[in-house]
Amino acid sequence: MSDDLTTDDSRPRSGWVKLTTFLVGLFTVLALITSWLDSQLLDTNQWVDTSSEMLQNPDIQSAVAAFAVEELYANVDVEAELKQILPKDLKGLSGIAAGGLRQVADQGAEQALTLPQVQSAWEQANRAAHTTFIDVVENKSQVLTTGNGQVELQLRPLIIAIADQIGLGSQARQNIPASVGSVQVIDSKQLETVQKVAGALQGFALIFSLLLVLLVALTVYLARGWRWLALIWAAGGLVLGSILVLVIRAIAQGYVVDALATPDLYPAANSAYSIGTQLLTSYAWTTIWAAIFLLVLSWLVSPASSSVSARRYLAVPFGRFPGATFGLLGLVGLVFLLMGAGNQRVFLVHLLIVIVLGVAAYLFRRELVAEHPEADAPQLGHLVESGKEKLHNLWSRRPKEMPGKGYFEERKARKAEAAASAATPAAAKPAAADDETGRLEQLERLGKLHDTGVLSDEEFNEEKTRILGPED
Repeated sequence: MSDDLTTDDSRPRSGWVKLTTFLVGLFTVLALITSWLDSQLLDTNQWVDTSSEMLQNPDIQSAVAAFAVEELYANVDVEAELKQILPKDLKGLSGIAAGGLRQVADQGAEQALTLPQVQSAWEQANRAAHTTFIDVVENKSQVLTTGNGQVELQLRPLIIAIADQIGLGSQARQNIPASVGSVQVIDSKQLETVQKVAGALQGFALIFSLLLVLLVALTVYLARGWRWLALIWAAGGLVLGSILVLVIRAIAQGYVVDALATPDLYPAANSAYSIGTQLLTSYAWTTIWAAIFLLVLSWLVSPASSSVSARRYLAVPFGRFPGATFGLLGLVGLVFLLMGAGNQRVFLVHLLIVIVLGVAAYLFRRELVAEHPEADAPQLGHLVESGKEKLHNLWSRRPKEMPGKGYFEERKARKAEAAASAATPAAAKPAAADDETGRLEQLERLGKLHDTGVLSDEEFNEEKTRILGPED
């Protein structure tokens, strides 16, 4: 099926294949990064999953709770509220009580963020916010609005929920303005630019992903006569591109965290970065597994003897039962296709992969039939019988007893005895008949040592040659 080509002169179009291999690595980086940005920023389900996971992180919980309590104390005069509540003779302690209540508020805020109902509300708020962001509908969500010339993430409901935990809910509702807890996300003047960038991002993610699949296919197509090696090159491009993305992710973390967070928020920022880029890591490892699949295909179509044997047996189902074989492969392709049904970009990429692999399977069958036209079902039976025979031989040559103390010393002594017996010169025998009998005895002894596993095949053949002498 493939020629064992080892030089550039015997590899047609090697220059073009090297170019497409380089492009495979480049577009791997571009496709991974743009696909991650597209899914992470513009896919509502992915956004909700990531934001929910962030809220479950202890470092991020502490940062969000500290922000909420800070806003609460900045807008509610807790000491004055306590003076109204405490008895007359204890009003002087209102300042101390307010400080103690601050510690209780910090703890209560973090505990509130761990409650299932709070996390569920957070998930619903993020889903509504992201849907509003994608639709760019002003003031349609309680959490995200475009009022007053900017896009805002409003945390006032969270601050009031924390105030409820420490008994200041009514005071918070009365004293905290609607603008408190609002985090500006995007200025409305930038909204048009954001829309253009988002549209371009979606387009580039799809184009780069499709081009990557086509480049891998083109790399293999151009390498006629040495496609097994081209598959290795393409797999190497995928792996190198994926590793480069992982390195970029690791290096960028320090710069991003330093640029966006103050030192006291570094733990939360690092956690947010790690969670937010988990999907990128997942994409990179998925690509590496795809490269491993290409390496398996490379072995299958290579000129190696083991590959030839594998193709000989595969020629039976592909050559004699093509309907059932392609039906099974079609079912696998359908499952793979349905895995991307929830996302248009992923579905189109999966569809292209299924088409390319379908064409490759058809061409592979044609080569199999040409290489092994005599393939028939009994060959599979021969394969099973051959495997059974090899297993039986291995089992029969196992040591008859478990190795114990002195086992290896005894084995070494037996080998030395066999070597000494084999080295006995034929001239020491009194007669030709005795010499023949001695050699038979030695061969019989060697056979027993070989059957019991004391001597390996190589050692057995070497000693046998010494006894019988070199062939004329």
